Amino acid sequence: MAKSKPFHWHEPATTACPQCDGTGEFRGMFYSSPCANCDGTGLVGENGEPLKPEELLPTMRRQRDRAVADLDGARQHYRQLLQIPGVREALAAQQQREEERQRDEDMALRKRLRGG
Repeated sequence: MAKSKPFHWHEPATTACPQCDGTGEFRGMFYSSPCANCDGTGLVGENGEPLKPEELLPTMRRQRDRAVADLDGARQHYRQLLQIPGVREALAAQQQREEERQRDEDMALRKRLRGG
């Protein structure tokens, strides 16, 4: 029995769909539907044609894995930043200022709605 060759899959070159700008969704005036050009994936090949299902699934998995890795890296960086002296206090002060600003905006809106 002959040995099988190792599986070497190369991710096809993809671009964002020009019809839906990579969203995978076509928006009409009164409705939205999956993009017909990219089959609702937001990805097309170099030639502008939708990817074949056997190419699409691994490609989307790799994109998901890259996004998860980027998110994990950002979380790790955030945790490291919180260890720097003074950062937690500055963050708490910023959140308090944001809450006060939001409260002031809400009060102004209520006043305008009452006609005052």
